[in-house]
Amino acid sequence: MTDKQNVRFEDEAYTLIRKPLDPGTGQPLEKCGYALFPGTALAQSEPELVILMYDSILHQHPDTAMFLYKGREGADPLLNRKWSERLLTRWRNLGKPTMIITTPEDMKFFRGILTEIPTVSLYDELLDHGISGGCNREIYRLLEPEQYGFEPAVRELADTMGAVLYDPKAAEASRTDGAGEAVDIAAAFSDAYAEESKASGCGAYAAIPLKVDPEDIPKIPFLTSSIDLRNTMKKRGFEAAHILELVYGMGRSNQHLAHGHGDGEHGDAHGHDHEHDHHAPPQVREYHLTAEEESARDDLFSPEVQKRNLQDVHDTLLAMFWNE
Repeated sequence: MTDKQNVRFEDEAYTLIRKPLDPGTGQPLEKCGYALFPGTALAQSEPELVILMYDSILHQHPDTAMFLYKGREGADPLLNRKWSERLLTRWRNLGKPTMIITTPEDMKFFRGILTEIPTVSLYDELLDHGISGGCNREIYRLLEPEQYGFEPAVRELADTMGAVLYDPKAAEASRTDGAGEAVDIAAAFSDAYAEESKASGCGAYAAIPLKVDPEDIPKIPFLTSSIDLRNTMKKRGFEAAHILELVYGMGRSNQHLAHGHGDGEHGDAHGHDHEHDHHAPPQVREYHLTAEEESARDDLFSPEVQKRNLQDVHDTLLAMFWNE
């Protein structure tokens, strides 16, 4: 068996499908209302995020099962049919829960092939329950597969955290439709900050059309809910972050974030820490990775590291949530 086959779980070594334990009895719940489907691609690249998101969801839906399952089998219809049949059987054994989907690629499969299974976007769930990260003073380019319906929630989460999404179409429209002229973010920040202060929020100015120097546009990191797209852009040498890295303040892309808080010293993933410097406007930054950071980025695509990450997710979930 090749390394690639190992990473794709052909022996299901790291599959973990479990009902949560009843805190009163210590026994698995009889039936689950929800199941988190983190997707193996995310677990391979960002194991900590899988742990954090499951913990967050359990706070809101204590009857949420873990459904860490092997990835999609590419475009092969026979393999995908077998994958789907096994998945459906295991889903029924959990009590036919609503599946919480974290990646647009997985949502495509569930809505296109596994139509029997009810689904909801993780990002809609995060918004519904007010789960968001600390304030983030960065500008991003949104890179989101629009057809899967995640974009509105990703935009709102980014706005809630104070991140600014550079949208060249919106900036151009503001100059041509009479709605006003696009502005430099630093010039507009003082007025936006006054509105932000009234609302006690992080993202009051995030909708301002930005005027960005064309030479600076390639420096703006991408933001996406697709771990596949994030990794692809990083392979091509661009800065890119997954939206969950902003929400939880962790991740392999998180070195460039202005306000990370993954160590618990600056807040938690269930609400804002408003001790950040709200007076500092977001800006386009120069990112220079150290040799160590470049090595860590390259590790994202190593089969050995991906396999180790999957093992870590599997073992940590069992230890934290099932005492095994």
